[in-house]
Amino acid sequence: MTNASSLVENQPAPAQSRSPAIEGPLVLKPLRIGNCEIDFPIVQAALSGYSDWPMRVVARSLGAPYTIAEVLIDKFVLELKQRHKTRRHLMVSDEEHPVGGQLMGSDPEQFPAAARKLVEAGFDVIDINFGCPVNTAMGGCRGGYHLSQPKIALEIVARVRDEVPPHLPVSVKMRRGIDDSEESRSNFFQILDGAFDLGAAAITVHGRTVKQKYVGASSWDFLRDVKQHAGDKMIIGSGDVFTAQSCLDMMRYTGVDGVSVARGAIGNPWIFRQARDLAAGQPAFVPDVSEQRRVLGMQRSLCTEIYDDRRVLSTMRKFGIKFAPLHPSYEQVRNAFAAGKTLDAWQAVLDEYYPIGS
Repeated sequence: MTNASSLVENQPAPAQSRSPAIEGPLVLKPLRIGNCEIDFPIVQAALSGYSDWPMRVVARSLGAPYTIAEVLIDKFVLELKQRHKTRRHLMVSDEEHPVGGQLMGSDPEQFPAAARKLVEAGFDVIDINFGCPVNTAMGGCRGGYHLSQPKIALEIVARVRDEVPPHLPVSVKMRRGIDDSEESRSNFFQILDGAFDLGAAAITVHGRTVKQKYVGASSWDFLRDVKQHAGDKMIIGSGDVFTAQSCLDMMRYTGVDGVSVARGAIGNPWIFRQARDLAAGQPAFVPDVSEQRRVLGMQRSLCTEIYDDRRVLSTMRKFGIKFAPLHPSYEQVRNAFAAGKTLDAWQAVLDEYYPIGS
């Protein structure tokens, strides 16, 4: 049986200790992004290479009230055809709503048409990525690069907001700056305030800098400063939320309106159910091996609806590896999933380590 503490085994731990800023019970309110009322304020982030349609549907079935599709580059969206092999990028199903689509790019003139395609595909919120820190994004003047040029960033927000129908919200994802310089801090707040003035319904703030990438602690103190600065405007926090308890701790410590779970959801989609349990004063649900098998099987089945066998294998191999820390035989399961070269081999791992009725 897996215990609760092992749910985040091998995940990076926050490098700083945080004590609650507010004493007493934490009262969680629904999260509102424009006209989208989300019944619980802990949501799934856009995850490049992960938050495809199957992952989002699984998360929704396990308590996620809102998810965002993996980020799409504006040029790619504009060139995308509704072919069988590519339709998955713009796929939205009935059980997903509300669901967000996220855009990243360099040229403000290309964002509006790409945003319109996301609207036509059925996404309920259009999210603009000013946070991606990876080298390809930075080298292409996309994502977190825009935190160094507030004028361009705000032109993108303005163009997208003008293009998207008024009843559909536009949101923004940011990091706390390129680095920890005063110039970066000034640029951050210029973009934050300007985006809200231009009609952004919510802004997600990750507590690391672009320079940090995924190393070191996410500054929850900075998130608290941002929320105090923003007042009643909608701020969603991100960074160092690898357990359900850490999601509640972030809300208590920083005062943010919601929490966006990224890497913490990849191997543990139950994190949303667990957060709901804890918020209700109940023990967090711990998935046994039988439940893990059920969800892995569900995700594989969903993958077969949109991918060929080769893509199903590569997708489910990486998810099997990410799920493995929940299993009592973690190392053996991880290695077995990693070694599988066919879907039959993947299924054999499931049958050996996740037997029916276990």
